[in-house]
Amino acid sequence: MSLPTVELANHRLRPWMAADASTLAAAWADPDILLGSEPPADRSLPAAERWIAGAEDRHTRDLAIDLAIAVAETDVVIGEVGLSSIDRRRGAALIGWWVAAEARGAGVATAAVDAFAGWALTDGGFAALVAEIADDNPASIRVAERAGFAPLGPNAWVRR
Repeated sequence: MSLPTVELANHRLRPWMAADASTLAAAWADPDILLGSEPPADRSLPAAERWIAGAEDRHTRDLAIDLAIAVAETDVVIGEVGLSSIDRRRGAALIGWWVAAEARGAGVATAAVDAFAGWALTDGGFAALVAEIADDNPASIRVAERAGFAPLGPNAWVRR
C-alpha cells in the first residue's frame, strides 16, 4: 500500500516530495516546532532530502507514515502530520504534527489531525492513536481536543 493522499476543504495531506526539502529543513530550525518534536540531529537541507527520499521505505516497513500538509490551491507545504511507533499487532501508533508559523492559529492543524486520524482509524487499519503532548504546549493540547482526542494520562491523549 502506498502513502495516502487525504483531501480537505482547503488543504491536502500528501506524501512529501523532493521539492519540499527546504520547507522541511526550515521547520527543523523553528524553535516552536523543536519544542514539541524530535527532529534529527542533522537538520541540513541534504538531511531533509534524504528523509523525504526514505518516506516510502519507512511506510513499507511500518516504521512511520509521514504526510505533508499542503495548501490545496498552491500545493505549498505548511506542515506535517504523521504516525510513528507503529504497533500493528495492537493496532496503535503515536501521532504527531507541526504547522509552520505563518499558518498557525487558523485551524489548519486541527483539520489536518482530525482528517489524518480519521483515515488512520479506518483505511489505515489502526484501532487507537496516541498523542504525547507536554503540559507546556497548550496549542497542541487544543488541537488534540478539537480533533477528538481524549486525555489518557499525563501528557497523553488518545483517539479510538
